[in-house]
Amino acid sequence: MSFGTADALAGPDLNARFDAIRSRAVLFAAVGLGACLLGALVFPASFFPAYLTAFLFWTGISVASIGLCFLHRLVGGGWGLPLRRPFEAAGSMIVVLAVLFIPILLGLPYTYPWADRTVAEADPLVAQKVKIFLEPSFFATRAAIYFVIWALGAFLVGSWSRQQDRREDQAPSRRLTALAGPALVLTFLSTSFAAFDWAMSRDPDWYSTIYGAMFVVGAILSTLAFLTVFTIQNAAYEPVKSALTVGRLNDIGNLLLAFTMLWAYMSFSQFIIIWMGNLPEEVIWYLRRTQGVWGAVALALIAFGFFAPFLALLQREHKRNAGWVLPIASWILVMRVVDLSWLILPGYSKPDEAGFPWGSLPWLLAALAGIGGVWMIGFVGRLRSAPLIPLRDPRILDALAHEAAHQHNGGAVL
Repeated sequence: MSFGTADALAGPDLNARFDAIRSRAVLFAAVGLGACLLGALVFPASFFPAYLTAFLFWTGISVASIGLCFLHRLVGGGWGLPLRRPFEAAGSMIVVLAVLFIPILLGLPYTYPWADRTVAEADPLVAQKVKIFLEPSFFATRAAIYFVIWALGAFLVGSWSRQQDRREDQAPSRRLTALAGPALVLTFLSTSFAAFDWAMSRDPDWYSTIYGAMFVVGAILSTLAFLTVFTIQNAAYEPVKSALTVGRLNDIGNLLLAFTMLWAYMSFSQFIIIWMGNLPEEVIWYLRRTQGVWGAVALALIAFGFFAPFLALLQREHKRNAGWVLPIASWILVMRVVDLSWLILPGYSKPDEAGFPWGSLPWLLAALAGIGGVWMIGFVGRLRSAPLIPLRDPRILDALAHEAAHQHNGGAVL
């Protein structure tokens, strides 16, 4: 498959489609952020944990997109053709998310139990962590460092990729390839530490060394699912229509299957190690998440977060049919929100706060809509600022040449 210059740009139909998406995003942002403001002022104890959950969902998509850009630079493959520019656009939204992190800092005592002096003083272990690692100014400083690392990575990926569009030589791509390995490691480590800070510290009396890696894998799965849904929804328009071939759709389906399995493996590994150890300071995390309604949510994650997409994606014909991949990816995305809610919302609670936080659910929906609306406005704008297909990228050219040779020889994609 070859693409002309005109095909690499968004045509009038796709531009109209993007305009419609942006208009809906403005509405979601206005309504969602308005509701968030109400929640923060009137119901802060219910609102801020829900806001954190939504924030982590959208931040995970942006950070994982940056990492997947670096990964594609290292491994190549035709699967990146329809997804590379969406990855770059999603990664660039990390600057917007840095601003949206400010409410979490302002609502720190409502978001994290360790920021409540009475909680810290009641538990010596928590008090020690607050004194050394979870001190608020140090917490904010680390957050700033994470955002600087991610923003720099997103800027270099987007800048050099767009430079390659305008140049015949491959100097920008060579620089990006040289950077990709170390940058991928740094992105993984910074995201893991951010997961420890922002998510795991909701239970300051507990820790897990695999938690950061598990969070990263979940974020990658969310990103692949979200951008797969976005791409298929716009597959009727060029150049997306030509880029999203059956073979590439099959590759994306395989990636969804692989990361679904990896997420389940890591989640089960954490559970089985803690269960075998049976130590009070470790099992408390699961006790909070397996009692009452949360226990039903845990079972739903096993049945519908793993087995349902796993069994669906095992079928080769499902992965090669957009009519199947779209609902599967959409379902994975829904279950990613459920999983994040299961990880974040129970948290460390006072005795009179235990139980399912029904009051947080409307604020979770409001925050998902508000943050997501702002995110989508910037995402679509960034996506329209460059050709949708990075035609001069050597990794893309190599993948196209390989696919052409494979088709010429009568090969089939597995």
